[in-house]
Amino acid sequence: MGKVIKLVNIWYGSGENAWLSNLAYRPFKYKGKYYISVEMCYQSWKSGEFDPFVYSRNWTAGSKFVGKKGTKTNRNWNIKFMGMIMLLSFYTNPEEYKKLKELGDVKFTHIQDKGIWKKVFPLILETIKEEEGERSPPVA
Repeated sequence: MGKVIKLVNIWYGSGENAWLSNLAYRPFKYKGKYYISVEMCYQSWKSGEFDPFVYSRNWTAGSKFVGKKGTKTNRNWNIKFMGMIMLLSFYTNPEEYKKLKELGDVKFTHIQDKGIWKKVFPLILETIKEEEGERSPPVA
């Protein structure tokens, strides 16, 4: 019998492993500004340029304010950006990064999502989890 891999669904709204969500409180700095969550940073920059209106909203854990400037998708820019800020958020919060690394044999899912992140978000998280050795944190 092969090894058993546990499915770990991540969805902040239902509380399913909410600590792994991009809406979770996992503060970090990017380009000199403070973000309380990956989602705050992503929505503030997803167009490829800073959106001060989105950044200035009343962000708390679990909140999401969608930027109105569009999404830069050329050469998968938005996906690469998401991966970089997710990694930065874990590097900046080593206790959460350690918990992620210690999850064992798991496969992440994001089943409630209807868009691209349904498949992409779990892959990014698995890549971060499976990273071997020490690496310099992404440039903030």
